[in-house]
Amino acid sequence: EPLVPPEATSPEAASTEGSVEPAEPTDRSTWPIPSGKEPGAIAAAGTTPPGMRAVFRPAQSPSRPFLIALLLGIMSTVVFVLSAGALFVFGVGVALAFFLVPVVGWLVRHGWPRWLAAIAVVAVTLLGALIVILTVVIIVVEQGIVFMENLPTFLEDLSAWYASLNLPAEVRSAVDAIIASAQDNAAAVDEATVTSGVLGSALSLLGGLFAWFLLPFFLFYLLKDQPRMSMTFYERVPEPWKDDVSRILTITVGNVAQYFKAEFLVGSMMFGIITVGMVVIGVATDSQLLIDFAILLGLVAFVMELIPQIGPIISYIPALILALASGPAAIVAVSVYYFIAFNIEGSILVPTFQGKMINFTGATVLVLIAIGFALGGIIGAIVALPLASIVRDLFRLFFDKAVEEDLVMVPVTASLPDSGQLTSGAAPADP
Repeated sequence: EPLVPPEATSPEAASTEGSVEPAEPTDRSTWPIPSGKEPGAIAAAGTTPPGMRAVFRPAQSPSRPFLIALLLGIMSTVVFVLSAGALFVFGVGVALAFFLVPVVGWLVRHGWPRWLAAIAVVAVTLLGALIVILTVVIIVVEQGIVFMENLPTFLEDLSAWYASLNLPAEVRSAVDAIIASAQDNAAAVDEATVTSGVLGSALSLLGGLFAWFLLPFFLFYLLKDQPRMSMTFYERVPEPWKDDVSRILTITVGNVAQYFKAEFLVGSMMFGIITVGMVVIGVATDSQLLIDFAILLGLVAFVMELIPQIGPIISYIPALILALASGPAAIVAVSVYYFIAFNIEGSILVPTFQGKMINFTGATVLVLIAIGFALGGIIGAIVALPLASIVRDLFRLFFDKAVEEDLVMVPVTASLPDSGQLTSGAAPADP
């Protein structure tokens, strides 16, 4: 809040208006630090008057509305965590609504009824999603069938290449032991267990399909009723909280939308880079496997881009496996090409499209991904960074605000005034 000069508010005016707020203290040394300055740098910048020091005013108890809202927030978080699996589909719907609400708004401004604009946007989105899913499924199935048909030949070529290597006896013995262990584990697989697992996965998939069937209807109601829901929400927010709630929503929506938009753009570019590169390397090294599976490798790179830092490395593994069957030239070419692609992704694409929104160090990113994976599996790893960025930005917002509101100036030799002094306008006594 802007500071009001003492001349603008007199005790007589305050009493005639019936306000419980006292006049501003005439001793400006007890005023809060003006908004917009860095509280931690006040003394370093030389703005602290001689003989004064910056201290925090005593903490006050939270208001009852805040405690009620805090309790409701804790309860909602617990319910969400316990039912995260069932609510995942609706979370996808909310995420899609972030991007589709502006489109619906544009159609409404051009004369479309909102319900018709919502239906059109949902229909186009559903059609586009089906086309993409069917395209990916066709590519994966076709290339997967080819891969399984060529797997025996692939393994024979790999074994012949391994036998031709001039390895030390100790290294060859260790590799042989690993291969023998893998073969024993594969032979010990129980077919009944595998079959029951496949059936269980199929039943779970059918149950999940019903939830996904509800997604278009949920998305339609979100888009159609979004203005009314927003208006109702803001009307029920207490007046002193409106600015803070607006900032919270701006940070949350902005960080999530910017992050996944950047991930989609970077993933699309990595898809093109990997697909074209594998075709070129396949032609140059006479590796038909790399040519056949170039699109599949590009899709793997696109999907793995959702997992920062670790994902691109994981996408390199299937390409290396295919290169192993094509000879040393393919191995070297694929490894060098992926190394160049990783550097382009990390040094150019990510800084350009993600900017400074996800401003974490490499070690912090790995820790956050590990925490997200432990709490929510692969979905937790994907959303770990945007959620962490939201928490970071909200902490900065409210911490800086608290510092600005509670930092006051007192004489160096004075004791910290109590809250009654600071709110009543009395200057701290100078001992």
